[in-house]
Amino acid sequence: MRLFVAVDVDDSIREKIKPVLSKLSRINGVKAVEPENLHITLLFLGEVNESRVSKIEEKLAEVEFEPFKISFEGVGAFPNVNSPRVVWVGVRESGELTGLANNVYEKLKKLGFRRDKEFKAHLTVGRVKRKNPEASDVIKRHASESFGEMEVRSFRLKQSILTPKGPIYKDLRVFE
Repeated sequence: MRLFVAVDVDDSIREKIKPVLSKLSRINGVKAVEPENLHITLLFLGEVNESRVSKIEEKLAEVEFEPFKISFEGVGAFPNVNSPRVVWVGVRESGELTGLANNVYEKLKKLGFRRDKEFKAHLTVGRVKRKNPEASDVIKRHASESFGEMEVRSFRLKQSILTPKGPIYKDLRVFE
């Protein structure tokens, strides 16, 4: 099973991001994330044997946090705007989201999981397969746009089922 831990995005935020997704999806060489798949990855676990899921759930159940607010502001890219590979919406937070990601990592580290990269709060909205200046134009046009605020009250252990049309995400368990 291909697993990851994430915070889902509220429908109100999805609606506000849809115009950007629509613009990205019309660009040759860019794959926009489906609105229903928008999430903030706290930790990518990779391929995991099904027999380990209950242990992962046990550890994640130990994670404690108070609800907190985050806001979505600006569009940018990794590694940079002029050579985008990943297009993202910025996540503004006061450290609680990073704290939650670190807490999740500390619990799952005990089961042998490692981060593939340092946590950086962002919401992936597209992947650039072939360089196209149109992608940079969309990013620059929305660089300072605000997409609203939401309260984080839960996180999820999710399974990613890869299909030719793109991934399907399934919640295995919700932690509040």
